[in-house]
Amino acid sequence: EQYTSVAQPGEVLRKQQKWTKPLLIVFVAALAGVAVLVAHDRDWKAPAVRVRGHPEFTEEDATPANPPGESATATSPPAETDLSAASEWTAMHPDPAVLKWLDTSEVKPGGTTCGFLTAPLGTMGVHVDSYPDVKVYFCIKFADTQPAPKGTVFTHCGGPGSLSACGINWGAMAGDGYNHVGMDQRGLGRSLPTFATPNCTVAGSSILDDYEDEEAVRRNLRKIKARAHTCFNDPSFQLPAKNNKSGRDYFNFLQFSGTDEVAEDLDRFRKAIGARKLSLHGISYGSAIAMAYATKFRDHVDKFLLNSPVPPTLSMFQMAWDSAHGQQLQYDNFAAACDSAGAACPLSTTGLGGTGNTLATLMNFIRKGNIQIPLKKEQCDKFFCTSRNPPSISALFLTNLRLGGKQAGNRTEFKIFVNDSYPLYQAAASGDVLKFQSLVVKSGQEYVDKWIAAKEAEKSSQPPEPQGALPVFDENPDTYSKPTKNFVAGQPAYHLLIEQGGVAQTCVWSQSTFDEASNENYYITRWKQAKSTFPNFHLGKSVFLFDSKWSMTYSWPRLTPVSSAASPTTPGIIIGYIYDPNTPYLWAQQAHTAFPLTSLVTSQASKHGMGPEEVDQDCLPILQKYFQEGVQPVDGDLCQAPKPIAWS
Repeated sequence: EQYTSVAQPGEVLRKQQKWTKPLLIVFVAALAGVAVLVAHDRDWKAPAVRVRGHPEFTEEDATPANPPGESATATSPPAETDLSAASEWTAMHPDPAVLKWLDTSEVKPGGTTCGFLTAPLGTMGVHVDSYPDVKVYFCIKFADTQPAPKGTVFTHCGGPGSLSACGINWGAMAGDGYNHVGMDQRGLGRSLPTFATPNCTVAGSSILDDYEDEEAVRRNLRKIKARAHTCFNDPSFQLPAKNNKSGRDYFNFLQFSGTDEVAEDLDRFRKAIGARKLSLHGISYGSAIAMAYATKFRDHVDKFLLNSPVPPTLSMFQMAWDSAHGQQLQYDNFAAACDSAGAACPLSTTGLGGTGNTLATLMNFIRKGNIQIPLKKEQCDKFFCTSRNPPSISALFLTNLRLGGKQAGNRTEFKIFVNDSYPLYQAAASGDVLKFQSLVVKSGQEYVDKWIAAKEAEKSSQPPEPQGALPVFDENPDTYSKPTKNFVAGQPAYHLLIEQGGVAQTCVWSQSTFDEASNENYYITRWKQAKSTFPNFHLGKSVFLFDSKWSMTYSWPRLTPVSSAASPTTPGIIIGYIYDPNTPYLWAQQAHTAFPLTSLVTSQASKHGMGPEEVDQDCLPILQKYFQEGVQPVDGDLCQAPKPIAWS
């Protein structure tokens, strides 16, 4: 006002006095207020930095957070009142323009149903009017009481590749009082478009007989490179724009179906059911979704659990390297258990410097002999063969399979394998090559026979299908309303296509990470570094894990990484296992740094993902109390576990 026109000196002074007097009054009042607060709260201490207290705490709350281990105050309003938005929509009656349950007869307290959420392909403003719609399949198990007293909990089991049934089943860990929600994220399960197309598979499979064979790795990289380009350019992913207002005729689905889009779809779901907040339980890769949501929509998070999390910064190379390290640590831990058992574990007494060195010697004998285990054709059909002519399986490949498949180590089988290996060591030490080879073949054939028998017994123990029941993939996708497990209604080939060459992992990680490799020689240089850094008894499992993860995004035409995840205001729990080869413990520490108000709970167990297993019984009550009572544990809680393998 003073500077909009020329004023006389006296007029300027009057205008200055006009503003100065009220400002002076406000300043004096503020000083008085500070004095009162200091006098009243002289002994007040800040609440514990790791816990913000009641799960419904928001920045507008006037009360300080509860300290660790203390439950929410008795005067807190009921959870569902707090968690429901001022909306006409509910979980049982969602916004029909966005979400429709397929079978309304299943929409009842305690019922389970599924339906499709309609979502725009993208969110960027410049194209917002042009994006076509996609369909995302959501499933829900309604709480027995409606509205759900504790709100809605979304669970994702990881992968990428897990589906809605897993989310609902594992969501039960949160206990009663919740609606339990799972989803088939974009490209997977019932959601459309689907990643399950022939152009996204790897021709000839990507399984290697020997994970330490450079030429085999190079051949596989060339297959993956060819797949990356045919998959990315598949016509089914070129979605026509609604209009060309933004100058675009088509959008590539493979640039709009990563982790960020899952978080966006989840928030659309929240709005469609009229919820103010969602509780999140992310297991393994599912934690990336939970972290992305908490980063983008932090004001809409209630309970927050990261169960064996991935890192908040998704560098594909670093994830591959860390996973190889985690695999090395897990098997070192297994071998150390044998060493500490002394004579009860004979492989530790060979004089070669411990169990690990003895295993490395045996694996080199197998590798040099290129031992193949003959099998019958029907065994190949029921189990697996690395060669069909003649039917056989590589002893190296079978050893890796016995010890835990692709990633997680199998403690029970490791003990059996170590015990069975002592006669192998004796034959090798005596120089009897023929006896060594015959023992390897005999042990391998016995393992395959045992595996097939166990699977057949398991199958015969399953209840028979009801008469007249259709296979899931033959069900009508327009009316079938059940959570998705392995088979997909209306897509008979889904489970076969999605598993050939890690289609789900490639399509999702390529849209969620950075640090890809596109040069074969550079890739092999790094692969050699991983091989020498993590020898893993020459099993090849560590370098396999490095290769299988980093190759997922190899030569992908257009990466679309997500931002690093972080939220300074989101409380919750992070579960980390010291010996976790899938998501190394380092990642739990990194997630804790990115979400500083969480409590990190560490387990000594050698496994991946907390569940109802016996080894998790110390830790499980912590999670249940958190979900049921809102009590966040003390940061740094330790769940003790016995040695991973006990010899007697």
